[in-house]
Amino acid sequence: MKFGETEIIRSEGENRLLKIGAKHGREVYCVLGGGKPTLHFDDYEDALEEFNVRWMQSKFGE
Repeated sequence: MKFGETEIIRSEGENRLLKIGAKHGREVYCVLGGGKPTLHFDDYEDALEEFNVRWMQSKFGE
């Protein structure tokens, strides 16, 4: 993935999990939506966990 390229990994309602090409050939995962600040992760599992928490909170309430 090249610098600046973005891929939507998961999208549920207003929540998104994105994979973004970063400098030096790195890939960064970004979780946004749910009325919370955008968070960035180097690890996919951490990003997926945050995405799932936001999705469950938006679907079932806090």
